[in-house]
Amino acid sequence: MAGSGVKLFVQNTPLTAADLNTYIQDQVICVFDDEAARTAAFGGAGAPALSEGRFSYLKDTDKLYYYPQGGPWTEVGAQVEDGEITAAKLASDSVTTAKIVNLNVTTAKLADDAVTSAKIADGTIVNADISATAAIDLGKLADATILTKTSNHTLVLTDKNKFIEMNITSTANTVSVPTDASVDFPIGSQINITQYGTGKTQIVAVTPGTTSIRATPGTYLRDRYSSATLIKRAANEWYLIGDLSAS
Repeated sequence: MAGSGVKLFVQNTPLTAADLNTYIQDQVICVFDDEAARTAAFGGAGAPALSEGRFSYLKDTDKLYYYPQGGPWTEVGAQVEDGEITAAKLASDSVTTAKIVNLNVTTAKLADDAVTSAKIADGTIVNADISATAAIDLGKLADATILTKTSNHTLVLTDKNKFIEMNITSTANTVSVPTDASVDFPIGSQINITQYGTGKTQIVAVTPGTTSIRATPGTYLRDRYSSATLIKRAANEWYLIGDLSAS
């Protein structure tokens, strides 16, 4: 019976059982297959007087709507659903503070670990998702970590953006850069290295024929407390910039 739409009854028109079972029953809450069928039944956009104050149900969305004065049709008890709020919508301001308040999304709900460091780490949130005008204070970013080494060290991916402190007494030592096939650091990765001990530190390639370290005058740290930064320029190619020496 659903979907008969709207009928205006005029004086002295017979009221049939079919009228009761379709039009009158459906006009308590009008039922339509979709938005297009509802629009047609109410006379299109030019006839809001028939719509105001009414409720309607759309079978394709399985949702209930009401029509306030001046319109438009508005979902009853609207909730935020999967896919409705995206990074693009947040960046474009199409999701406003008022909309968040209307949907009862509070700061407490935003702060309850819905966005976690794990989601940032796994690429769910990427650089493009953050507005260029976000103005994040430097103090809110994590401090760099110092990793103290007491023997030769071959770089691993978690060394990216860290300080490697070579604390070895008297004995010459090395920090080795692996090939891309072994550890694929992203282009632009930076690793800071300091010779904290008296043992001479050199930065070398695990496979010199594959990995190039561009430095001058050499790839040794000049003296105790000297520092240098490895910067990945391209696949299997690194800059080494800092307080260096040839031997």
